[in-house]
Amino acid sequence: MKRYFLAILPIVLTITTVSGQIQLPKALERPINLALEKSKDIRNKELEVEKTHLEHKAVKSKYIPKIEASGAFAYLDSHITFDIPGFALPITGYELFADKTKIHNRANALHGGVTAKSVLFSGLQIHHGAKALEQKAKGDALLIETDKDDLIVDVVTSFDKIKFIQASEQLIEDSRKRLEKEELRVNAAIENGLAVPFDRDKITLARLELESKQTELEESKNLLFQKISYLTGLSTDEIEEISYRLDPIHLADNLTVENKQELEALEHYQKASEHVLKKEKGTFLPQAAAFAGVSYSGIFNGTTDFNIPYLPSGLPQPRLNLNELSLSPSLMAGVVLKWEIFGGMERKHKIDQAKVNVEQLENKLADSRDKLNLLLLQKLATYRTFDKKIDLANQQERVAQNALTLAGKQYVQGLISINQRLEAENDFVKAAQNKTQILISQREAALEASKVTGKLSEKIQFN
Repeated sequence: MKRYFLAILPIVLTITTVSGQIQLPKALERPINLALEKSKDIRNKELEVEKTHLEHKAVKSKYIPKIEASGAFAYLDSHITFDIPGFALPITGYELFADKTKIHNRANALHGGVTAKSVLFSGLQIHHGAKALEQKAKGDALLIETDKDDLIVDVVTSFDKIKFIQASEQLIEDSRKRLEKEELRVNAAIENGLAVPFDRDKITLARLELESKQTELEESKNLLFQKISYLTGLSTDEIEEISYRLDPIHLADNLTVENKQELEALEHYQKASEHVLKKEKGTFLPQAAAFAGVSYSGIFNGTTDFNIPYLPSGLPQPRLNLNELSLSPSLMAGVVLKWEIFGGMERKHKIDQAKVNVEQLENKLADSRDKLNLLLLQKLATYRTFDKKIDLANQQERVAQNALTLAGKQYVQGLISINQRLEAENDFVKAAQNKTQILISQREAALEASKVTGKLSEKIQFN
């Protein structure tokens, strides 16, 4: 029976220590890659990193000269009325400006030009602003790797749980077959007066309990299939086809959290905050920009009509015509210097805020390192506990197997009761399930401990 069970569920308990590497079955490589490709959350975070890179390019592009072209056409039509005190001419006595004078102007105006502008010195604000965005993008990218590690652990443990259910189903099937044989033997004994119907009822109860456990396993398996399908996009048939051996995962002794992505990300965020502080300090420095341009301006078809009420009779009203008035080309080039001497304390407040951000990140980095070290100790303690339990679980299964074999022989010879026979059956099923569960728990604990050290995806080897 033991050979048959091990043939159905081959579990190799040979300890293989691979320094710094995590050995996973080749069959899990495709599901893991599919999960990493399918994750919308990871993709959205990658898009956020791309947006930060675009912001970085936009800031750097402020050094690139900008060229602007402009053009305008306008029709001018205005009326002017003026009234000033009149005065008489000395000889003729004629009074000038005796009444209101009106002027009507009409003209066409045209303007066009090209201007180039370039930043010469920004007080180092552009430089440090671009550096801050660069460091932020690096930190965000590292946090994405943490999400990938979490997803990998989730996929592996989900498949391991399916392996546990499959092993349990096989145990229940084997137990059901043994109970059917015992039930046939009991029925024959009842007919011969060697047993009572109550013994048969006990076997029926045990069989019904197995069926109940089988139903629970089916429900759990269906939920796991749906979860894995959501994570990877694989169908139920494809998930069932994935088969591999459950091997213990063993870790190196020199594990450390110094390569943890969160710590490296916080270091980049800290550098980004330092560049933001330098950027704010740069607002106290002058800023310089160069410009150059050429333009054309002109007025044509202009007419000015006068309406002077005091002109002598018979004298026509004056009219002035303008054929063209142009200014072309108008060339200009120069340097603009801007220096804000006092900004109402706004710049000082921003600098103080940037200093607070720098200190906060320094504290968070130190605190996170301490917390990760404590978490690593906790995960390693759990891993070592399950690692030690593997040998115990193997021995418990061997003892339960031998006890089951012996109980079967003793029950046939009438040396033990049906209750003792069923107890031996239950003990074996529990021991076998416990061995598989401990192995799965050990694998999960090893993955969790390795995840705390960072860059799990780089440590995995598929074989």
